[in-house]
Amino acid sequence: MKFTPRQLEGNVNVSKGHPLAELGWMIGGLLLVVLLVYLLLGFGADYLAERMPVSFETRLGIAADEAFPGDDDTDLQERLDALLALVPKNSPLHQYSFRVLRSPIPEVNAIALPGGTIVVFAGLLDKVESENELAMVLAHELGHFAHRDHLKKLGRGLGLTALSLVLFGQDSAVTDMVSRAFITFDSGYSRKQESAADSFGLKLLVARYGHAGGSTDFFARMSQEAGSKTAYLLASHPHPESRIDALQRMIEQAGYGEKAVEPLLIKLHPEGINGIQ
Repeated sequence: MKFTPRQLEGNVNVSKGHPLAELGWMIGGLLLVVLLVYLLLGFGADYLAERMPVSFETRLGIAADEAFPGDDDTDLQERLDALLALVPKNSPLHQYSFRVLRSPIPEVNAIALPGGTIVVFAGLLDKVESENELAMVLAHELGHFAHRDHLKKLGRGLGLTALSLVLFGQDSAVTDMVSRAFITFDSGYSRKQESAADSFGLKLLVARYGHAGGSTDFFARMSQEAGSKTAYLLASHPHPESRIDALQRMIEQAGYGEKAVEPLLIKLHPEGINGIQ
């Protein structure tokens, strides 16, 4: 009997579809995976921020310090240390080694950076008129650290860096590259975060001076330059008048008194910084 082989009707190793169509499906699937990871990192940013070890956070601070150069300031550091001495011993703030930098940037702002660095800009120092106001500014920034707002605002960049940390380790060159490439440092917080930091700052101010005097003075001057509340509807920061109202409610509810503020005892504007004498 003669054997006659049958002709194969198909080849499992050869696709029936068009190569370009299959390439499109592959790219689409890859993009979908990337999108899902991106969304998950966004949702998990707050979770990661609450659990990020301070030791790793300090590594992130290296890139932040490069982005916001400034000089260590002994006078500001002494005032920050005086506030930290009043923080409860079980506070997570004691895990940090805080330092204060004075920046020549003429912006009216101060920022909290990963690792425990607070940068105070020359523009803000130009507006401060009392020791109490200065204490409120520094205490407010400590509030952001206490609530880890400074990490939460990093969003997905923090998630990507944490993922790299798990995959490649803390001391990996890959982790260092990812942290520098994907973490963007800015000074923006949500209104809820700002309000919570104001509340923290107020309590620490009262612990420092025994009263709430000076807690709203800075915002009162800023409100004269901020314009109407309507223009602030889309801003992340609450309008200064809204912050004053909220602080006054806190003061009344807590029964804090308000006394005369202490005059500023340090020279905040050294010669040579943006022409400020």
